[in-house]
Amino acid sequence: MNPVIRPTYFLRVRKQLRTVCLAGVGAAWLMAAGGAPADAIKIGGTGTGLGAMKLMAQEFKKSRPDAQLIVTPSLGSTGAIRAVLAGAIDIGISARPVTAEEMRQGASARAYARTPFVIATGTKTKAAGLSLSELAQIYSGKTTRWPDGSPIRLVVRPDADADTMVMRAFSAEMSSAISVALLRKGLRMADTDQDNADALEQLPGSLGTTTLTQILTENRALKALTLDGVTPTLQSLAAGRYAYSKTLHLVTGRSPSPLAKDFVAFVRSPAGQAVLVKSGNLALQD
Repeated sequence: MNPVIRPTYFLRVRKQLRTVCLAGVGAAWLMAAGGAPADAIKIGGTGTGLGAMKLMAQEFKKSRPDAQLIVTPSLGSTGAIRAVLAGAIDIGISARPVTAEEMRQGASARAYARTPFVIATGTKTKAAGLSLSELAQIYSGKTTRWPDGSPIRLVVRPDADADTMVMRAFSAEMSSAISVALLRKGLRMADTDQDNADALEQLPGSLGTTTLTQILTENRALKALTLDGVTPTLQSLAAGRYAYSKTLHLVTGRSPSPLAKDFVAFVRSPAGQAVLVKSGNLALQD
């Protein structure tokens, strides 16, 4: 069965600037908003990981009730790393490793989870799955309708977005199809993970990308399609049957606070790993 999550109320992030602009202003916005108290930390980053971080913070506070953990709106991966380097947040959530230059500036990253990378549509779409070749045909514009004849409403992400990078790695055919899709007129461009999920829920016949953890933690009304006949579950990912995933990283600066260190340790503890699994992630250890 395809995982289908019914809609319930969840805090939505409103439309923000495009990803490139967001990455550039994220740290400045957080600095202007004021720093956290000494007994608090700010956590921010890629939208797909924020739902699980909110659940993680709730679990952490059971043993540290006086700690204040502030999860910011989506900053994107690059925005999160820049915000960490600027001292605007204490822990960044990134869907990519830090670069050599970011490391030189003081950022460090540890992979903490993998979540199935999902090809998704709205719950009313009748299709159940696609092959990788069919997916490439859709992105290239050669296929524009679902099998029942209804139009496919493709939602794309910016070229520098982590989702686009993950999809380009699927195959050479898929990478070429994405290049074509980014030049097609009339397609919906989603700048943040939350904008993207909103569009997939709202557009009839939608098709796009998300992750299992975002579907689960945000109670999204989305259908995860099978890809080459395999359903994107934690079990299929762990067994190697499903090949597509997004790796999430915890990013800190040169001198993280004691509370930030404790939270990072908690994420990697058995209690933290249990939260990750329940929220659609495979926990990673060094």
